[in-house]
Amino acid sequence: MFRPRWRLCGAALLLVLPWAAAADDIQFDRPGIPFSPSTLGRGGFAWEQGLPDVSWERSDGGIQREYDAGTVLRLGLSDRLELQLSSDTQVWHRDTGPDALRGHGAGSTALAAKVVLPSSRESFAWALLAQADLDSGSRTYGSDDHLRSIALTGEWTLPQDRALALYAQLADSRAGHSWTFAPNYTFVGGEHWQAYVEAGIGHGPDSTRAAGAGMAWMLGQHAQLDVSLLRGTAADAPDWQGGLGLSIGFQ
Repeated sequence: MFRPRWRLCGAALLLVLPWAAAADDIQFDRPGIPFSPSTLGRGGFAWEQGLPDVSWERSDGGIQREYDAGTVLRLGLSDRLELQLSSDTQVWHRDTGPDALRGHGAGSTALAAKVVLPSSRESFAWALLAQADLDSGSRTYGSDDHLRSIALTGEWTLPQDRALALYAQLADSRAGHSWTFAPNYTFVGGEHWQAYVEAGIGHGPDSTRAAGAGMAWMLGQHAQLDVSLLRGTAADAPDWQGGLGLSIGFQ
């Protein structure tokens, strides 16, 4: 069921590799709640992969665990515009509650466009991301909510390789309307690694209500390894979310 998605991702990478060269400076969207306020540039390509991402929640006398090998493929169409295809390529679910469930399958897929907005200050960048879920995935692990969302990230570059980012999102689905606001502060930064703290507040079924931290390491000039952890701050939010990720970019 899910193997064709992995073959599609692999085929896309093989098509790009012959003409792509390692990028000098790529800002990946992983990790963290905000996305990067930059695009890849014309012809740029990036593959961001969860290894996997995990959520853990205690509910109804049991424990629900979900492992998501989420994939995001990014393709630069111009200096300010990029197209993104994201997919929960494979989802493993474990539920020890009354309605015990144990299995895996293909999850949801979404298409998005990111646009970098004009800025007159070198220390400030911002971008808009519009995303729409596609009708895909298995009935158990996919989604038929037809989620539509629009999000904005603004980032200020601070002295000593620090940064402050603010993220805002509006979402709409069959389950209802949602909004999320999240500040993110990179308190340690350098040429090869960075660390940040963040918090999300919001309302609605598709909002992010959690606080946590993460780190990212650059593996050469065109690859990044990341780790993150979030603690849910609302009764209906997952108790814990986090995971590992690997991102590779070409330009």
